[in-house]
Parts: sequence; structure tokens; C-alpha cells
Amino acid sequence: LTLFELHHGAVTTSVPLCTCRRRPRGKDWVSWMMMATPRWGELALVMGVMVAVSTAQKTYTFPAPRVTPGVGASVSSSSGCPGTDIRVRVGRGRMHDTTLTNLTEVAWVGPECGKVYLGSASVVKTSAGTLLTGSDFFGDAQYDDVKMVFASTDDGESWSFRANVTRMYWANFFTVGKAIYLMGTDGDDKDKVSPPNKVPLKGGPVVIARSDDDGVTWTPATMILPGSFQTAPTPVVVVNGTLYRTMEDSSVGVGALLMWARADADLLSPASWSRSTALAAPKGPNGEAVDWQEGSAVVGPDSEVYNLLRVNHQTKPFHNVAGLTKLVGETLTFVKYVNGPFGTSKFVVRRHDGTGVYYSLSTDVTPEAAADGRMNDRNHLVLATSPDMVEWRTCRTVLHDDTGFDANQSALFTGFEYPDWIFDGDDIIAAVRTAYRGAVSAGSSNRLTTIRVPGFASACAT
Repeated sequence: LTLFELHHGAVTTSVPLCTCRRRPRGKDWVSWMMMATPRWGELALVMGVMVAVSTAQKTYTFPAPRVTPGVGASVSSSSGCPGTDIRVRVGRGRMHDTTLTNLTEVAWVGPECGKVYLGSASVVKTSAGTLLTGSDFFGDAQYDDVKMVFASTDDGESWSFRANVTRMYWANFFTVGKAIYLMGTDGDDKDKVSPPNKVPLKGGPVVIARSDDDGVTWTPATMILPGSFQTAPTPVVVVNGTLYRTMEDSSVGVGALLMWARADADLLSPASWSRSTALAAPKGPNGEAVDWQEGSAVVGPDSEVYNLLRVNHQTKPFHNVAGLTKLVGETLTFVKYVNGPFGTSKFVVRRHDGTGVYYSLSTDVTPEAAADGRMNDRNHLVLATSPDMVEWRTCRTVLHDDTGFDANQSALFTGFEYPDWIFDGDDIIAAVRTAYRGAVSAGSSNRLTTIRVPGFASACAT
């Protein structure tokens, strides 16, 4: 099978994709093509149809999915635009229909009425200097076990599709030497049975995949921890040659935990990994019922490993908070709830190796939102800093809603949420799950964007 790439109506390249096999009875086309074309992920998404609208921007079109028994959720006739083809546009580049500075669109999915969204924004810089970012699908998508990988060789100015990694959800990138890893779960926010659990639970077993060629090809996703786990693209931190990453155990509610392995071990082997006990969130200071998730693994000022977690169910007297926990031996222990610009969306905290100062990108609850009782707003992304992970100070606003919505409309339809980010010299590069200009709700992200935040240290200087 050959894919012919069109540029303005002319065939410019022909690329051999695979040796075709007969589609197994009962297997839908999308799932089968993902198995048949492990090297060329484009066909897995577009089912053989690709239109390049320019040399820099491509739109992958695939028919509106139909419900297939045993396959999973799909766009059905109850969606807002039944039968409409779903498109993923890749490579638009710098967004000019906005007043927001340095905002680049990596991918857009739509039309938005199709109820297929982009999640799990993540970013890494490889040893070759390539930036990789990625996303998966959620909503009414039957493709939600696929991590799409996009690449930039010009420091984030433009992006192109690079690969698909199947059986990979809620995954983050990290590097060890020249190797690039994705670590997430083989399961999403739809309940399923994942042994040894015997009842349907959210998430799935923890899985990992590796690329040795700058993200072009990947090993199959390998299970390293059985069970039902939830996560998001959260940081991997290295302490004395050991990697640490957070996870949540669905079998104990939403139990926070840490996993670790030696950096020089075989990270694709389950035997290399250990885990802590799982810790449920204690009640808030006023007796509030709290749960938490999606923590950042961080090295503390005492060189110990901490897990700083997003807190849900925030209230007027208990908002802009995070849960601070510490790994003691193999036990995760609660330290305290800390005040900071942390709303009810995932944030990422990292410690700068050179200075030991902590920085975060997070969506906060603004004073105006708190006064109106809107504790779940996701439309205000801020940069903050701390000397110790406890005392936090907001430095600047990174993204805000410039669409002209009033406050309530903005809260409903705009989200700059679930950021992942890395240090890049004097700058920060962030990948952001974005609901913006056309999204059907603030949580229904229609875009994957990246943004460069210049001079983070000077922006946070007192």
C-alpha cells in the first residue's frame, strides 16, 4: 500500500506504508490499520486519506467513527453533528488570530461538534535538540489509546507529525541519555477491568515505551505495573541516579503514590520498578472532603523526594491549594496543604538545577473568579515561583482569554489547562491542552498548543 502526498493537487511524493493484510472479522478499520501500519501512524489516523493544504500544514481526515461492538466509544448519531468527518490539522504554526504572544498551534481537532478532543499535552527536548510534544484523544473518540507524537526542529516555531504510539494514554516524555521514553497507562477515563482488580475501574496498568531514533519509531508499550492507575503527563525527576514519577491507584479511590527505578536499569522491565504505598487525600482544614491527583515529583530542599498534587473540590475558604506529600522509605506521607496559584487543573512544578528555585505553570483561581464562586475556571495560566515548595508567589500571567467573552462565558468556553513544560536555557517551553476559539466547553480542548515563556528567572525576580 502506498500513500500519495498531495500538494496543491499535485502528487509530490509516494511513500510505501505497509504490506496489507486481510482485516480480521469483527475488527474495525481504525484499530486494524493501527496494527497493520506500526511505522506509518498517519494511515492509522486517516484510514488512507490525507490532504496537505500547504507544505507546512497538513489535515488528516477520517470518517466519523461508527459504533463497533467491543471497540469502545465513538462519535454516534447523538453527537451535535452526526456523520461529520473528524479532522486533525497539524502544523499551522504561530497563531496570528490572537493577541497572545508566542502561542503556536501544534494540532487542532474538529469540527468541535464532533465531541473529539485533544488531551495529555506533554513536551521534551531530545539529545539531538529536537522538541517533541504529544497528545491523545478523549471524548467520543474510539482512538483514545493512541499517543500522537509531533516534532519541531526549529525550537517550536513549527511542528509536524512524527509517530503514533498505541496502548499509551496520559503519558509524559522523558529522556535518559539519547533514549526517549513515554510513560502512561494502557487505559483511559472509561472504567475497565485491569487484573489483578476484578471490578471495572478508571485507568489501566502502567506502561512504558522507548525510542532510540529521536521519536520516529517506538517499542511496543510494555506493562511495568499491573492494576488500575490514573495519571497525566507529570514530571520525572532524577535523584542520585534514580528516576521518580507519580501515579494514582484507582483501587483505593484516588491513592497518590510514587514509582521509581534506577536510571541505568532496563526501564522496559517490570523488575526494574518499585512503588510506594498509596495515600488518599486527608480532609481540608475546615473538614472539606478532598481528593487529589496528577502530582509532580519534585526534589525538596532537603534532597528528599516529594509529590505535590492537584486538589479537587476547592471552595471559597479552601482554594488555590496543593497537597504536599513526602516519600519516606516506601511510604508516601502527608505533609500539609500549601497555598499557591493551584486551581483544579493539573499543574507542573520543577526545580531549577542551577539555582534550586522552584517554578510552576498552573491555572489559578483569580480573585474575581473566587468572588463569583467559580472554583473550576481554567482560563488563566500563570508562572509562579517558590524557594521551598511551600511559599509561592505569582510572577506573571502567561495565557489569558482575549476572545471578548464576559467572565462567565470565558469560564464556560476557554481553557489553558494541564500544562507540561521544560526549562530551555533562560526560557520555558510549555505544551498546553487548549480550549480556545471554538471549543464547546473549557474542558473540551480543541487544540494542542505550545508557548515559549522568555526569561522566566527575570520575570520572577523580586
